[in-house]
Amino acid sequence: MLKDEIRIDGENIGHIDTYITSYDTDSHFNTKLYKYQASVQEAAGAHASAKGIGIPHLQKEGKTWVIARSRMEIYHYGVWGDKLNIVTFVQKAQGLNCPRVVEAYDQNGRKLFSTMTRWAIIDMKNGRPMRPTDIVNILAPPPETYFKDIKLPNLIEVQDKCIHTLSTYEPQIRYLDTDPNRHVNNLTYTNWIVEALPDSFNDKYKPSLVDVRWIRQTYKGEKVIVRTKAESENELEKENPKLFFEIFRLEEDGTETQVFEAWTEYKKRTLLSDRLDS
Repeated sequence: MLKDEIRIDGENIGHIDTYITSYDTDSHFNTKLYKYQASVQEAAGAHASAKGIGIPHLQKEGKTWVIARSRMEIYHYGVWGDKLNIVTFVQKAQGLNCPRVVEAYDQNGRKLFSTMTRWAIIDMKNGRPMRPTDIVNILAPPPETYFKDIKLPNLIEVQDKCIHTLSTYEPQIRYLDTDPNRHVNNLTYTNWIVEALPDSFNDKYKPSLVDVRWIRQTYKGEKVIVRTKAESENELEKENPKLFFEIFRLEEDGTETQVFEAWTEYKKRTLLSDRLDS
């Protein structure tokens, strides 16, 4: 059971011990971005389930959890076999948002990433968010000395600066892209923005910052398009590229509806990653 996979210490901070499997790594044996993003989702789910308010519990009441925003700063990518300690806690409710911090450390205590996320409780009947105050009280925030700044940058500012479209990519929504909420899983969007980039770029660079916003849900059978944008036409050749991604749903009448956006910053793989010892 999920509650057996997470231990909650005396200050209401959750801990999950896991490791990087072979499937969690790319062709260089370095951790995939997907693994880090999945760890955030898993930590939130395990913590909520341990308190009796996970998605299966809430669905019985006609409610569910959804993530609206995630800003992850990545300091290092481990390799196959590395152990991970995932640490998570919630902060006081802010309006309709439930702020959650998720961080990861390797077996040597080195911090791998730090993430500020914003979650919401949704009424499944009308699709509207509900005030999460009671839910947050059940999750029980730790002492405020652990709290992080919940203010996140306005992505509109970077969006306006990224006037050059570098590429477009049209992924197909597959059966395994959907989740228990019956919509395309949050992690699928992360995969799409990686897939939208040239292999040569992904071989050379890894994300050091991934700030994403989920705007609307998408479902199997729908068509979507991923646009990669930047301030400069030669952004992919820079020392530290910065890219903005937009994902749109293609409507039957020919219009486009934005469903997702992400601001990403990159560093060379050699600066962020270990090599696997032979």
